[in-house]
Amino acid sequence: MIWKKNKNKHNQTRIIGNNVKIREHIVNQEQKKINVKIDENVGEGIYANFFMITNSPSEFVIDFGRILPGLPNAKIYSRVLTTPQHAKQFLSILQRNIENFEKKYGEIKLQGKQEDKDIGFKSD
Repeated sequence: MIWKKNKNKHNQTRIIGNNVKIREHIVNQEQKKINVKIDENVGEGIYANFFMITNSPSEFVIDFGRILPGLPNAKIYSRVLTTPQHAKQFLSILQRNIENFEKKYGEIKLQGKQEDKDIGFKSD
């Protein structure tokens, strides 16, 4: 078994075999540990550049896929279903991570996004 200490003192990763890793995360001030298991195939990840989100009163469905230049169709590679409460928690965690990323590496620029500029025709 191999222990890998992360910069965050509340996270640790144990490698317990070729295909299984356990990540421990200490939550709250009570220092509860949550063991998160991830097998090698899932740990490799899937690249996504196309996202769709749909919802009902009881769940959010988040699709992760890829769309390639010159091809008319996108393909979904992964689907996550979650409750509205967990979707909102995910939004908050993602926002904090983006803010931390931008503090460290600079603003993430979105291609094709129009910035507010005083150029062009305007009607009164």
